[in-house]
Amino acid sequence: MHDRETSEAFDIVTIGSATEDVMIQCDSAQVITLESANGATCYMALEYGGKIHVDGMLITVGGGAINTAITCAMQGMKTAVLSKIGNDEPGERVKRRLQEVGAYTGLMPHSERSGTGYSTIITTFTGERTVLVHRGASRELCEADMPWKALERAQWIYVGALAGDSWRLYPLIARFAEEHGIKLALNLGTSQVARGLDEYGDLLECVHIVFQNIEEMRLLTRVEARRGDRDEREICRLLHERGVDIVVITDGARGAMASDGRAFYTVPAFPVEAASTIGAGDAFAAGCIAALWHGRSIGEALRLGAANSASVVSRPGANAGILTWDEALQFAASRSLRG
Repeated sequence: MHDRETSEAFDIVTIGSATEDVMIQCDSAQVITLESANGATCYMALEYGGKIHVDGMLITVGGGAINTAITCAMQGMKTAVLSKIGNDEPGERVKRRLQEVGAYTGLMPHSERSGTGYSTIITTFTGERTVLVHRGASRELCEADMPWKALERAQWIYVGALAGDSWRLYPLIARFAEEHGIKLALNLGTSQVARGLDEYGDLLECVHIVFQNIEEMRLLTRVEARRGDRDEREICRLLHERGVDIVVITDGARGAMASDGRAFYTVPAFPVEAASTIGAGDAFAAGCIAALWHGRSIGEALRLGAANSASVVSRPGANAGILTWDEALQFAASRSLRG
C-alpha cells in the first residue's frame, strides 16, 4: 500500500501548486498602459536601480491547490490536498495552514531535490498585483506521486495550474476521473491554455466544470473579442462541443458568466475596496464548487463564488478573507451586486 494512501473518502481533492507567499504593498509603483491594435496591456513600473519604499508586507501561504482547499474545507467539504512540497519550514507552514481549517495533508509528497514553491506578490495602489513565482517542488509532481486508491473515493477532483513536468498529469487525472465517476473541475495553466483546443480538446471530454478568465478562454479557443457577449457564447459552444458540462468565464471586477449548454448565467462582482486581487480566481472557483456540492443551482453557485472572491479581494493575502459556508450565505444575502 502506498504510504500516503488512506481509507478515508473525501468530498474533494485539490491538486496543484503550493507556495509560501511574500505580499508586498507598494503604492509608489506606477501603472503604465500601452495600447496597440490588439488592445491595451498594463505594466507595473519601479525605478530601475532604485531603492523602493514599501507600504506593507505579509508572509503567508498560497498556490492554487492550497487556496481552493481552504475554501472547500471552510465551507463544509471533507477536503484533501495533493501538492508537492519541500522538506523545509515553508512546506511545514503550508501544511499547518491547511490543518488549521481541517484539510487533510497526508496525501502530500515531499521533494528530495527542491524546496517548497515561493512567490513574491507586489500589489500597487489599484489593488492589482504582479507575481514573481518560483514553482519549486510543485513542478515535480508526477504519476509516481499519485495516491490513486485514495482518489477513487473522492466525489470531486479540482486540478489547478500544473507547472514544469507536472502538466503530464492532466490527461491521466482526467481519464481517471471519468473512469471512476468523479466530477472533475479544471483550471488550466497559462502554458496549457496557449496550446489551444487542438492540444487539450480530448482532455476536456472528461471535465465537469472548467474555470478560466476571459483572456485565457479566448486564447484557448482562438475566439476573438467581440461586442456584447457574442465571444463568450461562442467560447461556451466550443467547449460544450468538446464535452465540458459547465463552462465558467471570469472577468475580474466585471463579474462572471456560465453556461450549462441549456442556459447562460451571469453574475456581476460585489463592490468592495480591493486590498489585493491575489487568490480571487481560486476563491471564486472553490466557492462555486462548494455551492454546487451543497446542492445549489449554477446561478446561486456563481453568486456565492463571487461573495467568496470579493471577501478575499478585500483583505491582503490569497486566503485570509475566505468565508465559511454560513458567512458566504450571509455575505451574498446582505450585499448588493455591482450593477
